[in-house]
Amino acid sequence: MIKRLESIDFLRGIVVILMLLDHVRDLFHIHSIDQSPTDLAVTTPAVFYTRIITHLCAPIFVFLAGSSAYLVFQRSENKKQFSQRMILRGAWLILLDLVVVNLGLFFDIHFGLILIDVLSAIGFSMVMIGLINRLSTKQIFWLALGIILLQQVLLQIQPTWLKPLSFLISPNAFPLPNGTLLVVGYPPISWLGICLLGYSLGHYFLEKTTADFWKLGLRLCFLFLVVRYFNLGGDAPWQIDGSWTKQCMSFFNVSKYPPSISFTSLTLGIMFLLLSVSQYVGKKGTEIVSSFGRVPLFFFVSHWFVLHLILLALIFNQGFHIADLEFGFQLSRPKKFIGLSLSQVYIVWFLVALLYYPLCRYYYQWQQSRKNH
Repeated sequence: MIKRLESIDFLRGIVVILMLLDHVRDLFHIHSIDQSPTDLAVTTPAVFYTRIITHLCAPIFVFLAGSSAYLVFQRSENKKQFSQRMILRGAWLILLDLVVVNLGLFFDIHFGLILIDVLSAIGFSMVMIGLINRLSTKQIFWLALGIILLQQVLLQIQPTWLKPLSFLISPNAFPLPNGTLLVVGYPPISWLGICLLGYSLGHYFLEKTTADFWKLGLRLCFLFLVVRYFNLGGDAPWQIDGSWTKQCMSFFNVSKYPPSISFTSLTLGIMFLLLSVSQYVGKKGTEIVSSFGRVPLFFFVSHWFVLHLILLALIFNQGFHIADLEFGFQLSRPKKFIGLSLSQVYIVWFLVALLYYPLCRYYYQWQQSRKNH
């Protein structure tokens, strides 16, 4: 049985492993560049659900970042120092995302494309937590709920005054003077709502029982079913004609960019269900998965470089040269590069996860030894 706080590492470990699958598919799958995995006109059920299951990653990462910040806040004797720490950590995460993660993702030393990714969204949220942590958790809960709901309203009505600030709640792109394209993939306000929700519910990890997590997870999943069935969550209406397979895919095809109410309720509902059942996972399985979850930042930053080196090996093995590499949205893949099938993607995913297991354990032990000294 896992202790409740240890279940955070276990859950993060699940998310890290799923994230790796998604990013292996992004870089290696034969149709990852020219087809969207959620475009029902061209995708297959296997590709679609491979993508949909990894929708869990970002909202759980962001929610748990907020919850972890709350737990740190509870242990802090100096609240002013906590605020400074959150602001500095948030700024550091944003810088890390814009420079190091983007280099690993696109492998372009000229930075022709810069993506504001989930790490920047978490960094922005950490800065905001540092600024507003004097509010009560109840006040922050209502603020989080207000952000999540108001965002959906604004996206529906699209007032003209919002246009210059639309990048705060929906994906956008801006050409910079030096020719670089800045893409806002994770709108900061949209994800701030989820992170603040995690912060405001951080006390659940200290007070609530497994049964409480189970009930909350079921309620959120039920909310998803109601909102999605009646097309109330800000997503494209699901199709009621066609085969059962297509109907089911359409029903679960909810918006991540930006996160809709359907998306948020489904992913967080599953998160709480996983938290409830994680208490009963065997010790060995817990240790393996938690090894990934204890060092999520190390994994997130480094895995892009590892995957890209493997990708380059495949590219050069097909006879291409450095001059053939296409950067930006091509992710350094030459246009005539032949990607992997989905089954091969799963093999690469498994092998890279196998490689990372001892690396994560070693890195965590190194971290702990540094703290002890």
